[in-house]
Amino acid sequence: MTTPTRRSLIAGGIAAAALLPAGARAASLFDPTPEEQAASIARLKTPGHALLLRHALAPGHNDPADLNLSNCQTQRNLDDVGRAQAVSIGNWLRAQGVTPSAVYSSQWCRCMDTATLMGFEPVVPEIALNSIADMPGSEASKLRKLRRFVQQVAAQPGPAIMVTHSTIATHMIGGLLGSGEGSVIRMNADGTAVSTGRVLFDMERV
Repeated sequence: MTTPTRRSLIAGGIAAAALLPAGARAASLFDPTPEEQAASIARLKTPGHALLLRHALAPGHNDPADLNLSNCQTQRNLDDVGRAQAVSIGNWLRAQGVTPSAVYSSQWCRCMDTATLMGFEPVVPEIALNSIADMPGSEASKLRKLRRFVQQVAAQPGPAIMVTHSTIATHMIGGLLGSGEGSVIRMNADGTAVSTGRVLFDMERV
């Protein structure tokens, strides 16, 4: 069986190195070793941490002008590689002993499909994880909503998974995530988050 691949979206992401714990290597932002990923998963299992995950591969850029969240046909969606990627992510996490308390997902179909195909329950639609670029309202108001959501998740037991978009990842951790790429985040009391390590789920970038 062919191993699913991912597209790399790391331009400008070196600036996010400042968000890593002291002593972490900048290279680990983008090419973590298996040992570093195992350490990230170990942190995920401790209180106050969650897995921030960009949806699996959905070819193209942006959504059609007639975007309608209740109609997947008006959105950019997962292809066969993206669907296989989502299944593989869920299988990999189970193999690492990860049992999320919940999988929160942007309402976009490519995010909901990623969350569902991972095979965990419950999958909870969460407006705060929706794409900032395509939602009404000011950016400031949307970021306040995101911070309130992070505060709520931080107070809950068990690790959570947040399936979202590159725009949300950029605001939360200061750097881009590739399709189907994750970052274990430490959630702060003020609703901000810090990336403590990236996770590639045993897949390769292209």
